[in-house]
Amino acid sequence: MKPLPNLDDHAVVRLSRQGGVAAMPGLTRPREIDFAQCDLDQRTRICSVLEGCLPLDSAAPGRGDQRFFRIEVRYRANDQDDEMVLQVPEDQAPGELVRLWDKGEVSSKD
Repeated sequence: MKPLPNLDDHAVVRLSRQGGVAAMPGLTRPREIDFAQCDLDQRTRICSVLEGCLPLDSAAPGRGDQRFFRIEVRYRANDQDDEMVLQVPEDQAPGELVRLWDKGEVSSKD
């Protein structure tokens, strides 16, 4: 399991929900979170959600009609742009990830 990189002002997190029996682009509702627009508390909570998703990452998350969350983390490391992609089966997704995708927010309570 690859650790979560250090995410600073250059980081962008893009969340989408994928999979299912029928392709319905409206249900993917991609959400993009620009860390430059977040305060320290928001960044900390988002990083906590991402850390919780690391062990749930699956190479084949959407088998059959199962939906999954695709998390793309774009960041800067060693003066180069890099990206980490996580795929989390919907039935294993933490509630905080679902809220982040649904409303673009993470509650301060765990």
